[in-house]
Amino acid sequence: MSFNKRFVDKERILEILNEKEPLSKLFSADAYIFLDDISSKVFDLYVNGTSDKDIEKIIKNGQNG
Repeated sequence: MSFNKRFVDKERILEILNEKEPLSKLFSADAYIFLDDISSKVFDLYVNGTSDKDIEKIIKNGQNG
């Protein structure tokens, strides 16, 4: 059996969203290594049921303001 881990950062999250892929594709591993604060916060939002569209808006609003 293998153990799957993912390195997650803001750029990878935006990449997934820009490709119109669901975040479930990114968050389907056994372990995550968050490389920045925003990626950890995005994971919390995702786990709590926030939609991918709303998460994308939150990230983009954070970039602009």
